[in-house]
Amino acid sequence: MDMSVVHGTVVVGVDGSEAGSAALLWAVRAAALEGRGLTVVHATGFAGAMDDLEDVLASERGLLSVGRSIVGEAVREARAADWTVGVESVVTTGDPSTMLVEASETAAMVVLGARGRGAVVSALLGSVSAPVIREAACPVVVVRSAADVLRDGPVVVGVDGTPASTAAVEHAFHAASVRGRPLTVLHATWDLREHVSSVVDLRTYAQKVNLSEEEERLVAETMAGLGEKYPDVAVTEMYRRGDPVHQLVEASRAASLVVVGTRGRRLVRSRLLGSVSRGVVERAECPVAVVRP
Repeated sequence: MDMSVVHGTVVVGVDGSEAGSAALLWAVRAAALEGRGLTVVHATGFAGAMDDLEDVLASERGLLSVGRSIVGEAVREARAADWTVGVESVVTTGDPSTMLVEASETAAMVVLGARGRGAVVSALLGSVSAPVIREAACPVVVVRSAADVLRDGPVVVGVDGTPASTAAVEHAFHAASVRGRPLTVLHATWDLREHVSSVVDLRTYAQKVNLSEEEERLVAETMAGLGEKYPDVAVTEMYRRGDPVHQLVEASRAASLVVVGTRGRRLVRSRLLGSVSRGVVERAECPVAVVRP
């Protein structure tokens, strides 16, 4: 599969759907804000199992022809949305998720469209988005609708003190800065009373660790130096008890972007491995950026 993406561009996958068009418009604006070029990509998928080589080649030619048409229309739409953004395009055969992961090796960001929420998004995550989110070498942004392009509100980032959240916070500071948005740093933990067998257990644990102080320390360490690097970003810190997915989804209702890392911390969070980012992608009401460490 020939995959050549200009280094440092915003890459967006298109397939001719409304979700793909929404991702395209979001990517155009992101490229303009970042001062980057845009690469529009499309993978045809596989021609299928055929015994006759001529049939395979004919099918691939047909798929490539459709793909070029889809990408050509997307390029025209991108240039109409913002003529200042330089646009490149790639059409290739093969698996879309493999193509996007390969593109992420040189991209600054990969942008995908998602159809709806809940079970519909879960199906999409299983086929394209999940492998890309899991394996991409750069941040992956999932966009739902054209309305996401001009959403108002702060950038929200989830923090747990791990290398994954450190990378997510730095991405969120940058995103807030280029968009002229405030930043909300949200740290959510499960209520310990739901995870201990008795009041004695809770008291014993509380004697060992001052939770509030520890949480503030984790957030402070994660944000170290970023306030000085991005002095234009107004920051609000939020501490919440409960399911991190629920807390981030609630925050997404008034946000322009939610940023999450892909890995958790400690016993409870280690059992989630990936489920927080996946849950937020499935249920959030604004675009979600997933950032690997």
